[in-house]
Amino acid sequence: MNAPAILLSLLFGTAAVMTVALTVAWLHFGRQRHVLTWTASYGIGMVQWTANACGFFLKSPGWFIVTGVGLIISGSLLAIGIRQRSGKPLRLAGFVIPAIIVILAMAFAIGPAGSQIMQGLIIPAYVGALLAASAVSLWPRDRSFTPPELVFFLALLAFVIVQLALAGSAMMIRGPEMGKDLYRLIFSIFMPTIYVATAVTAVLVVAGDLAQQLRTQMRHDPLTQVLNRRGLDEAAARAMALARRQSLPLALVVCDLDGFKALNDGHGHIAGDQALKGFAQLLTSAVRRGDVVGRMGGDEFGLLLMNTSAGAAADVMERVRSEVGHLALPGFPDVWLRASFGVSELAAADIQMEDLVARADAALYAAKKDGKDRISIWQEAA
Repeated sequence: MNAPAILLSLLFGTAAVMTVALTVAWLHFGRQRHVLTWTASYGIGMVQWTANACGFFLKSPGWFIVTGVGLIISGSLLAIGIRQRSGKPLRLAGFVIPAIIVILAMAFAIGPAGSQIMQGLIIPAYVGALLAASAVSLWPRDRSFTPPELVFFLALLAFVIVQLALAGSAMMIRGPEMGKDLYRLIFSIFMPTIYVATAVTAVLVVAGDLAQQLRTQMRHDPLTQVLNRRGLDEAAARAMALARRQSLPLALVVCDLDGFKALNDGHGHIAGDQALKGFAQLLTSAVRRGDVVGRMGGDEFGLLLMNTSAGAAADVMERVRSEVGHLALPGFPDVWLRASFGVSELAAADIQMEDLVARADAALYAAKKDGKDRISIWQEAA
């Protein structure tokens, strides 16, 4: 088997393996849109490398047109998938219109009026620009790269460099064979490595996203989407350490819905679930970014308010308390919600979150005892 056949077999095999791997990932790990789009990208890659082999061995320009179209579609789908994953706005016209223009230019270049330079320049230049835009779309907002994202980003940049090198070497083509040696050298040495690297790192991104999804599920309550008790405990450990290190106050609020058991018994669990979700959303919207909201169990929630005294936390919860009564439960217009709140503040003797919780629970008990629908600070309760 000669070198071109080996090279094209490797590229086809990589595309085939990626198509199967991403299909399995899409079917069994959440059916995310960007994973399906990447699957289609590598599926088109199988067609494109097959067409490339046919064009090379059969000396048929038509197959090279199919190869070029496949490269454009495959690269576009990769870029679209990255944009889908990032959650950024996606305008398909921004991909379709340039792709059609490039395909028409490529068809012209392969025709009688075209040139060898145009044939070697158009596709690498366009794919390089497309992958550069993809790398920009991959850049995360308001956080740093995860390790899988970083290696995928670097692989995309390397792919861009190789494509631009191919486009630059195409400018040196002077005839049917003159000047093509550098183009072929760059393609044969770097293209398989970069193509495999991009494929492998894309799988790492999918696996990393899955791992992050599992970590999130382990720490979040599936009904209300706030932290569960495990997540709240971990957040409290970090918050207490930060408060002590920077000598800042830290307040814990424990709260629950008054008469929640009667609500469940009288209207069913659908009403109860709606009440919990509405209460959790209200708590989340009332606190600042960096504060923590978690469900401790049943209808009891805990809030960690950073750099906040017990008195300031009580003021925040007073606004929440007044808004709880305005929460509407779809299908249950006769239900009126009320809530009680207990507040404690980090003390020098506190070792773990349970120390704060014990005092906040005592304050909450005092609020219930005094008639419910109110806020109690532990010092006052004591």
